[in-house]
Amino acid sequence: MKPLYQKIEIHKERLFVIKNNKVPKFDGLFHFHPEFELTYIHQGSGRSFVGDRMVTFSRGDLFFLGPNLPHSWESTYSVRQPSQSLVIQLNSALWKGEWLEGEELSELKLLFKKSLRGLKFIGNNNFAIAEKMFQISKGSKPMQNVIDILSIFESLGRSQSYEYIASPAYLPGYRENDYVKINLIYNFVHLNFNREISLTEVASLVNMTNQGFCRYFKKITRRTFFVYLNEYRTGCACKLLSEGQFNITEVGFRSGFQSISNFNKQFKVVVGCSPREYIKQLG
Repeated sequence: MKPLYQKIEIHKERLFVIKNNKVPKFDGLFHFHPEFELTYIHQGSGRSFVGDRMVTFSRGDLFFLGPNLPHSWESTYSVRQPSQSLVIQLNSALWKGEWLEGEELSELKLLFKKSLRGLKFIGNNNFAIAEKMFQISKGSKPMQNVIDILSIFESLGRSQSYEYIASPAYLPGYRENDYVKINLIYNFVHLNFNREISLTEVASLVNMTNQGFCRYFKKITRRTFFVYLNEYRTGCACKLLSEGQFNITEVGFRSGFQSISNFNKQFKVVVGCSPREYIKQLG
């Protein structure tokens, strides 16, 4: 699945737009845009694909994504409760430049750099930030809105309660041809992870021999293709286990593992515990 370019309607002289999205469910459209994006999940839960990784989201989660980072939000449909998010999208052309070189803004500059891999913030601080975002959405004083946004970034820049989403290999900096090839592979895995995938099949996508593809993928991502595939499948398995609709055996097969023994083995390598222990930790 190739990410779609999404045009955000921000006047070239405006610093940001803010949106309050309330829908029956988030549609899961895989897309990208040149704006920074700060998303607070007010209602709903589901999964998000960001770059080459999948994470789950639920009420109270906060995400900060850098420019042109492919992502999607796919929530579980609920008759009783719609999905709702509050989103601030920043005009990246105006939030970059020489003014960020000032020593006083070093934390902001570092935060923007980190966002290129996507950040998921965790903890009670998210609710305070959400309050500011809601105030901005109601605000009619443009200058105060900008001050509030800077205040949010000041808080996020100091926070240690976050995790990276996309792998280091997904950072911008490939040659353009590398980006196209790797993205093609990631998208193929996104669509086909739940079935058996052969090395020959993947190598043919980028017109390489099996041996050449193995060397290329490891050089770009710093891990083998099958290590990446097992990480991806395990992430999907964690999502299914947290939903509680299927037993461990069903989750293993639905996530693309061809045997339960291999599922248990790979799950422990990636997560650090068995699927059964993982369920116990969920409570």
